[in-house]
Amino acid sequence: GDKVKTRIRARKWIIAAAVLAAMFLAVMLICRKDKIPGETATDRVTFAKSLGYSISEQYETKKDIVIPSVFSDVYENYNALQKNNGFDLSAYKGEQAEVYTYPVTNHPEGDGVMMNIIVCKGRIIGGDICSAEYDGFMTGLVRTS
Repeated sequence: GDKVKTRIRARKWIIAAAVLAAMFLAVMLICRKDKIPGETATDRVTFAKSLGYSISEQYETKKDIVIPSVFSDVYENYNALQKNNGFDLSAYKGEQAEVYTYPVTNHPEGDGVMMNIIVCKGRIIGGDICSAEYDGFMTGLVRTS
């Protein structure tokens, strides 16, 4: 009787502690993603390397943007891609940002693959890897396989 109740109570506490630990870990990972330095070319090259990609220090284009205060369907879809990779642009609605575009020199798909890195207040907040080919692709900032 009492031993069983005590064991059940202990299991409930263990499960609750595990759930809290998992939630804490998720929050830490999300917050850590938010702190990726992207102010300098070296920061961005280092970030690309951490994903297994090789880019040059010299970007091909740099575009100043404002992340919309209200997301269109296109932005919602793009942000879904970001969320799959631990980023979330909705936290930056209305903010000024820069998009740096670099050619990726070691992508398995070959030439014509670009990496777009979105930087806000010196931090990398998202981006994508894409090919402008007719049958091109777009993925989030994911590790190369």
